[in-house]
Amino acid sequence: MTESSDSSFQSLSDELKTEFYTSFKEAMDELDNCFTTLNCRYDTETINEMFRAVHSVKGNCHMVFLDPIADVCHKLEDIVHQLRKGDCLYTPAQGEFMTFVFARLEQLIASVISGGSLSLKGTQVLLEGVAQVYEAPMSSRDSVIQKTLDSFSGILSSSDDLSDKVLVRLEKQALRGSFDELEFMREISLLTQAKSIQLQGNRDKLLELCLTVNQHMPLPVDEGQLSAAFHFQILGARFISSPVFDVTPNSQRWEREKVQQQLELSAGFLRLGDRWLEAAEMIQQSFERYDGQGLIGLEKDQIGSGAMILSLIRFYRQSFYKLSKDNRTKIAVSKSLSRINSEKGYRFSPQVVEVFNQLVRNDLLAVTF
Repeated sequence: MTESSDSSFQSLSDELKTEFYTSFKEAMDELDNCFTTLNCRYDTETINEMFRAVHSVKGNCHMVFLDPIADVCHKLEDIVHQLRKGDCLYTPAQGEFMTFVFARLEQLIASVISGGSLSLKGTQVLLEGVAQVYEAPMSSRDSVIQKTLDSFSGILSSSDDLSDKVLVRLEKQALRGSFDELEFMREISLLTQAKSIQLQGNRDKLLELCLTVNQHMPLPVDEGQLSAAFHFQILGARFISSPVFDVTPNSQRWEREKVQQQLELSAGFLRLGDRWLEAAEMIQQSFERYDGQGLIGLEKDQIGSGAMILSLIRFYRQSFYKLSKDNRTKIAVSKSLSRINSEKGYRFSPQVVEVFNQLVRNDLLAVTF
């Protein structure tokens, strides 16, 4: 913001400044309502309401000479326009990102209203971060959003101006932008499965099945975290002699120790940084049982739904492949489903089992390989 823009804004009446700020807060509330709706279900009109809210803020900022803030809103508007055109799908991560950006814009606006100057670097940070999210392909957008929020770390809560530090983080992020961590994990997963009896491509189908079950859960976990846990869950077994692929209440002590080693190795790779800690926890819990007879002894709600999904899909995969050798596909699915339901409330969460049952009823092809 130039000195003339500063003076132009400060020359406005207190009544107009208050009206502008009130309008901005109302737009934030409208966006929050939109995100709440879209986190539950997709709705075209809600997407249009998002666009109108952002567009309105952009126009109001131009009217009161806050052009740098209007530039940030314009780039956010471009993201919402992608949603309107169907170029990408809304995800909760996008709502979280926009909420953060608007919270920071509110801080900058409040500072100007109180008589301060609008830091050009303060808006430059947001503009750079929003631009990186806008340019990210849909397949990795949520991952880029998380990295950008990590780069933004501290700017909402710190009393110091962290703009220079954040710009350096964003620059490094941009340099690493072509590296897709989840795709790398997928390649590692495929390499470790090279000698598997599974047909090529089945891991992608299994991952799709995990994500579909997750999407139908009342409180879905982060898809990126679930994908990372799926890719790395068997990695530890490749470093353990005589790995164990299941734990039952009757498993021997040595079997439990082997599984513990496998999980610690798999989760350990993800714990090398802070980005995939949730995925590491899913792996660590993936041999738990709903009845508390699993590896560590967690039970019911103590076990994350992501871990329960991994556990159920692993069980289904093993059962389906075994049964499909001697049975037709529909019979293999039916018998596998029967086995899963017999473990409902014992091995598996009833909620996850019900979601899986519904998925099979609606789309048999989704659970065949």
